[in-house]
Amino acid sequence: MDPDLANWVASLGISIKRVEPLRVEASHRHFYRIRMADAFQRSNRGRDALAPGDDARFGRGQLERGRPALDWAQTAVPLRDARPAEDVSRRFAPRRAGAGTSKHSSLSAVVMASPPELERNDAFVAMQCLFSGARLPVPEIIAMDAESGYFLLSDLGERHLEEAYGGPDERRALELAIANLVRIQAVEAQAVAPYEESRLRDELGIFSEWFLGSWLGETPDPGARSAFEALIDNALGQPQCLIHRDYHCRNLLLDGDGRLGLVDFQDALIGPATYDLACLLWDCYHTFEEGTLRHWQERYRVQSRFDFTTEALSRALDLTGLQRQFKAVGIFARLWLRDGKASHLGHIAPVLAAMRRIVGGYAETRHLSGWLQRLEGRAAAALKASAP
Repeated sequence: MDPDLANWVASLGISIKRVEPLRVEASHRHFYRIRMADAFQRSNRGRDALAPGDDARFGRGQLERGRPALDWAQTAVPLRDARPAEDVSRRFAPRRAGAGTSKHSSLSAVVMASPPELERNDAFVAMQCLFSGARLPVPEIIAMDAESGYFLLSDLGERHLEEAYGGPDERRALELAIANLVRIQAVEAQAVAPYEESRLRDELGIFSEWFLGSWLGETPDPGARSAFEALIDNALGQPQCLIHRDYHCRNLLLDGDGRLGLVDFQDALIGPATYDLACLLWDCYHTFEEGTLRHWQERYRVQSRFDFTTEALSRALDLTGLQRQFKAVGIFARLWLRDGKASHLGHIAPVLAAMRRIVGGYAETRHLSGWLQRLEGRAAAALKASAP
């Protein structure tokens, strides 16, 4: 941990027992799990419950009233929490490794260093206020220093949903993910920005610019333009609601009690109803069998407040997933070419294969199948050449 960050944590009166760096591959932010002796009284509050006074502290409702996020976000949480050490420390929730954990096990929290000049910290605080105000399971901001971009956050658990897939916990994990997705969609958030057509076009452009042009030295297939238009029309034609916008297995956490936690929510927008479902079921880091995917699609449909038929939902979900996958492949290439991060290159070929699963089912995209298959081969060759 950087000495300045460690000194900030110490200034809160917290004695750190151990520091564990957390891997974050696609961000300028750095995360650390800190552990300390269980010497303070624990709270019985659930993670999805608000205590008296939280409305005022987090400014809940101010976002809906239209005030710019930056105006209140920098003052909604103390810039440097000056409360006595015991008062700060007792707000750490116990992180249980599993059933039977001793009541004397270590408390933990997460420290985030998020450079203000590179990250949208105002949006992080604004969305944390919105999500927590809706009693969704996001980290509590225990303290922050806005000028330095230092945050002390509650710990939601160490296990990603990805680790539950393929095991006995998969069903329960997906049930929780679907239920929380539906809860997100029910949140009223008039002041949150819409997922505009220009953004959809720009995101598809990332694929053309970084993956095709910069990495493979190719131009888009002649039929790509009409397919891209169909994907944009599909997104804009759906019911619009609050979306997390990166609702995949690495941003959903499970704690030792099997509770779900949501992270990386700062880019939330008002967008297509199937967007978060596409993030979850057409995940770039995990491939579901067709039967499993359709099962959870139907589970969402019966819980959703939107009146989708099964056929309409399948189409909207698949084409939304395809739009997101085009964007993801471009971002994965950009991480390598611009940022020197090779962490996502190995995901490109599997995502292209998933895209071929989708395009063959729809007249607007069927003509892209051969092109995507060729790109898989090109990507595999480029990966060998680009291997660090």
